[in-house]
Amino acid sequence: MKIGIITYAKCDNYGAELQAFALQWKLNKLGYDAEVVNLEKRHIDMKRNPDVIWGSIKMRIKRYGFKGLLAIYTKSKETKKRMRVEVDYKEKRANKHKLFEFFFDEKVRHSNRYYTLDEITVAEDLPYDTYIAGSDQIWNYIHTDRLDVYFLMFANKYNAKKISYAASISIYEIPRRMRKIYGEYIRNIDVLSVRELQGAELIMKYWKRKTEVVLDPTFLLQKEEWEKEVAKFPDVEGNYLLIYTLSGSPHIRKMAIGIARQLNLTVVNIKSNYIEEPNDGTIHFYEIGPEEWVGLLSNAKYVVTDSFHGTAFSINFNIPFTILVNPVSMMNSRVLSILKITGLESRIVYDELKDLEIPKQLEIDFESVNSVLNEWKKKSIGFLETALKQN
Repeated sequence: MKIGIITYAKCDNYGAELQAFALQWKLNKLGYDAEVVNLEKRHIDMKRNPDVIWGSIKMRIKRYGFKGLLAIYTKSKETKKRMRVEVDYKEKRANKHKLFEFFFDEKVRHSNRYYTLDEITVAEDLPYDTYIAGSDQIWNYIHTDRLDVYFLMFANKYNAKKISYAASISIYEIPRRMRKIYGEYIRNIDVLSVRELQGAELIMKYWKRKTEVVLDPTFLLQKEEWEKEVAKFPDVEGNYLLIYTLSGSPHIRKMAIGIARQLNLTVVNIKSNYIEEPNDGTIHFYEIGPEEWVGLLSNAKYVVTDSFHGTAFSINFNIPFTILVNPVSMMNSRVLSILKITGLESRIVYDELKDLEIPKQLEIDFESVNSVLNEWKKKSIGFLETALKQN
């Protein structure tokens, strides 16, 4: 059996790259012949998507009234500023991209041939008899171009087995205009699993199909395995709190600095943009690859993040954390699901239109968390092995 994994890779996103690595690594460790298909990840500018724009406006006005309009204006200005600044840093972005390509080439077992999304739909020489639609937001229509590819429609001409592992719909609702096509695509998967509780509920609600919920692939490796197989450790003196933010919320740095002072930690920040930072003693990293990202997170004493994978790795590595959640986001189901599964909903701080307080409880008793995780890991690996054995 030769397995081809269809998922995101080489897209300059740490979580996407690491989940792709994790799934192929675990499958090969279990004795299968698996590789990631070297597939184009087509960039989609979600900031210009009408569903995102109008959804954001409606949710903010519903929650905050007229203050929501001011928040929308402020957010729009921040986004435009980040986009303007990034234009001036093409060389740095190119250097960072090379680190992701190096990681994919050196660490991720993948097909020799590269396919565009259009090419793979007409290819006649793919060597796989089993396909796995991998994890990350591959089934989120806002995030993904050519949904048909990520639902493995092209694999039908090979009469191949089609499995999904921890695929993510991510959003809370499927628009009425999309439900028919989603239904066709979901029925195309032979053995079905998703990453979020909400995703399973949507599939049952609209298409009456029971769906297994499994862990993100990054949980399939223990911390020791991540450190051995992937991690590189940038030189940081002393104990530190790590910030990893994708939203650039102005609240996250302020809250992180407050927690760091309370715990007597240095602040380290993995930057996701080029906005100039205040000179407050924070150590910044920007041009780092997935290996350094894992190393920085592995050695952190506390993590403050607004990222799903920042949260997932913190839980898996048993590092106390706070997750900043935007209450009007359309895509909260990812992080809320794993927090519900592990009983860690108390780690949430909502990013409201006001100053945020430092969480009162900073420590986490990971004994019960690990007990739950171990059961879910067994369940998730069991799903994969059973799915691959089915005729």
